[in-house]
Amino acid sequence: MTHSSSPFSPPLRDGSKRTPRLLNSLFALYLIGLLGWFLLYQLSGDRFAFVSLFSMLAFYGFVPLPLVAIWALWRRQAFLLLLLMLDFGAFFALWGQAFLPKANPAIQPQLTVLTYNVLGWNEDVAAQVETIRALAADVVFLQELNPTLAALVEEHLSEQYPYRILDAQVGVEGMGTLSKFPLERVASVPALGWVGEPQWLKLEWQNCEIELMNVHMAPTNFLDAAHIQHTNALRQAQARWIVAQIKPEKPLIVAGDTNSVPLSDSYRILRQGLQDAWQVSGWGLGHTFPGRGGAGSSRPQIFGVYVPKWLLRIDYIFYTTHFQATQSRLTPFDGISDHRGVWASLGWLGECDSSKP
Repeated sequence: MTHSSSPFSPPLRDGSKRTPRLLNSLFALYLIGLLGWFLLYQLSGDRFAFVSLFSMLAFYGFVPLPLVAIWALWRRQAFLLLLLMLDFGAFFALWGQAFLPKANPAIQPQLTVLTYNVLGWNEDVAAQVETIRALAADVVFLQELNPTLAALVEEHLSEQYPYRILDAQVGVEGMGTLSKFPLERVASVPALGWVGEPQWLKLEWQNCEIELMNVHMAPTNFLDAAHIQHTNALRQAQARWIVAQIKPEKPLIVAGDTNSVPLSDSYRILRQGLQDAWQVSGWGLGHTFPGRGGAGSSRPQIFGVYVPKWLLRIDYIFYTTHFQATQSRLTPFDGISDHRGVWASLGWLGECDSSKP
């Protein structure tokens, strides 16, 4: 009698079928969950805090899709393949445009713009001065401008930028705009929960009057549902106010730290009247936050470990139809701020009063 036929031998347990079935079930739940979020997001936007929170990092929820696709093809799982087709469709609907090649039309004249949140609590600012100098944008929007950086700007960049409106503050509420062309203030901005009062300015360029807004919108700093909904509402109110200032005859550029991802309701409100330079002429995700950790930084930690860098796109250059973005790029990381700057070249499509000097 062989060992395998012995009545005293325990029966063999074959787990070869259980593991694939378990994985199929887990993958199906994952794919259905993504579709559920996508449908709820389309229907509700930022109405629910948990949907809003997932939307901020939704891109990373789709990252495992290729691995699931390999499994489904290998195991010939028709149901998983159907779900994968739907999930890939959702992905390309949301982010496909970011990876399409962009044309760079030859439009003249062009105005170059830089926006940069410089991390107000940081006092080691010499490298930031060199970053601004090297990028040489025609107009520079700074958020979280502190007195230390403002003093160095006055000392080292006054020739390059003869026109400066610097509202420096200790901490994160400072704002500043530098220009190679004449600048003046337009008006004050209503208190809507901004981080520092936005700068509403007028630029004289190429015989044109162009309005500028340097903004720093309300942040979401906690995972509490009430806080998320409150800050979402603040940003939406701020975005509605910005859009309400758009007039057909007035060219407008809005730039800064909006604390809004492209899937947010506040971003969609801004896009009702403004174009996004990165979406038009940039390539890739264009993530600008978070960068440096440490004192004063907003880079989150989980159990004492910093989250990876560059998870979100929250810094933008917007403009009215008087312009068309021809190039957009992220600035080199200088190791100082928790943001990267965004640089764009805007071709002028409008008409100006040529009688002006």
